Amino acid sequence: MNPRQRRGVLLLIATGIGAVVVFFAISAYVSSVASQVGNMVPVVTLTRDVEALEPVRPEMVEVVERPERWVPETALRSLDQAAGLVSTGPFRADTMLQDGMLTEAPGLNPGFREVAIMVDAETGVAGKVSSGDRVDILATTVDPGTDAQRAEVWVSSALVIEVGLPQPVEGEDVNGGFDSSQGVPVTFALSTADALRVAYAESFAVKLRLALRGLGDESDVPAEERVYEQIPGVAR
Repeated sequence: MNPRQRRGVLLLIATGIGAVVVFFAISAYVSSVASQVGNMVPVVTLTRDVEALEPVRPEMVEVVERPERWVPETALRSLDQAAGLVSTGPFRADTMLQDGMLTEAPGLNPGFREVAIMVDAETGVAGKVSSGDRVDILATTVDPGTDAQRAEVWVSSALVIEVGLPQPVEGEDVNGGFDSSQGVPVTFALSTADALRVAYAESFAVKLRLALRGLGDESDVPAEERVYEQIPGVAR
């Protein structure tokens, strides 16, 4: 073997040894990373942003692999766990879904009725009331005999099931003249007694308003705080 051939063989041997060293170095690094990260497990994540009480459809979620050591026990592992539910709050895309972040859609419990009324679009809803909210239904009336003006909480902590789109509403004003405004159909889950009160108020009240409650507030309004009345000529 001449010197040139000998150098070629030595170069091949050196290259082979280098490749083996690089292989073992990469293997050691991968093993080190794997030992730090641990096993990968499936978790359900959002593919886009969602709003509070927005129904979670199949295209809005996906199953991805995440390191087990960084996945809480409450994380959802299957798409079946999200089927038919709505979000409990606004969440960003790529959020890992966990217990409590999804819930059943608002609906009727035994003994309740689904009742829809038209509410003034400006003073009654203003774009802030949505499905799942709790509201107080307020009615204002005027006594035709004494002109006494009265505002009352007709229903306390009513559950909103659905809010429709604004639409024109025609009727009579307090003086019996023609009146045109924008109304929003709002559907509630009410007991029979409350449904009757709301039906009466919608027919005879001057105006209905909704008072939006804070999240989780379902307390009843005390009787002494339900009515405000102004009698002409009588100071309050």
